[in-house]
Amino acid sequence: MKLYFIFFFLIIFNCFGQEISEINKVLKIPDTLGFEKEIRIYKDYSIKNSMEIFRMYDEGKDNWIVYIFSFSKKDKAVTKIDQIQFPKEVIGKLKPKNAYLIWLNLLLCDVEYLPSQKNIDYKLKATKVISEDREYGISKKRKRAVDGESYQVFIKNGIIKNDFSFVNPAIYLKFYPTVDELISYNELLSIIKKEFNLWND
Repeated sequence: MKLYFIFFFLIIFNCFGQEISEINKVLKIPDTLGFEKEIRIYKDYSIKNSMEIFRMYDEGKDNWIVYIFSFSKKDKAVTKIDQIQFPKEVIGKLKPKNAYLIWLNLLLCDVEYLPSQKNIDYKLKATKVISEDREYGISKKRKRAVDGESYQVFIKNGIIKNDFSFVNPAIYLKFYPTVDELISYNELLSIIKKEFNLWND
């Protein structure tokens, strides 16, 4: 079962990785993160023909911009683009929002150092010592979610760069609530949901 679990992750992440460059071409953004402070999150819905891409970066001098792209996997085309800027003062209905504070909260999720979920596979199991016919052994039980959501994250903060992948974070956190990396994955998404009203489905 362990080999099947690892194989499942490798299929998802390898396919996802191959698609990223093609998606970037359609979005007309470079594969490399060119800004000193930048994060990208690619969200893939396994049961839908759509993806969403979140991109946040500082152009310099605390001038932050966010793009949210909707992408059709079937047509290989952008279906919607939302741009968010951060006014320094009240403009109509827009109120000032501190983008740098959002960035710092993202960094608190350890995004600069988080590994991919496939690298913490050894943590994703329930283990206990069992006894049978006066013989002791270790029982390992794994739970996995096959369909759902996959995420690929790219982050750059100065000279620090990182990228990592994970799947179905909310489901796995219910299965394994004490795993630090799963907690961080969910905290990262929670900030995006709260600050940008995104992925609240």
